[in-house]
Amino acid sequence: MEKVVAIEEARKKLGKLVLEVASSREPVIIARRNSERAVLLGYEEYERLKAQEAQAAESRFQEALDRIHSAVAKAGIKREVVEEAIRKVRSS
Repeated sequence: MEKVVAIEEARKKLGKLVLEVASSREPVIIARRNSERAVLLGYEEYERLKAQEAQAAESRFQEALDRIHSAVAKAGIKREVVEEAIRKVRSS
């Protein structure tokens, strides 16, 4: 079960909570007035989530490029024309 700590308690015990999260690798939810406000999690988990987010963004970007290439091919537009248009936009 997830550990939920009131913000006032978290202020008083921040050092202890950081050590607890680092050793147990379990996040701690910080709440204020019975409403979750933040999560304290280990640095390794934070890095893992950042890498996962970057990978998902790269996937979305690649999918968008694939759709563009498909649309260009269906329209019968030569690749050179598209590349020239991209160069013009980048240089402006």
